[in-house]
Amino acid sequence: MTSETLIKKIPQQLKAAISQEIMAVLEDPDFGLGLSTYAKKRLLTARKSRAKTIPFSEIKKKYL
Repeated sequence: MTSETLIKKIPQQLKAAISQEIMAVLEDPDFGLGLSTYAKKRLLTARKSRAKTIPFSEIKKKYL
């Protein structure tokens, strides 16, 4: 079976999902980059903190 035949048999929804994920990776300028030790420590500290956090949805409403 050729690759063209296989591609024709894949449902359209699956094709769209695969395409969307590939575009997400290609559009992310930080994809594949690691975090510095300093950044990791800050994230762990923030995660353990009991300080009040603001949900992203609220920040988005305020600034967009």
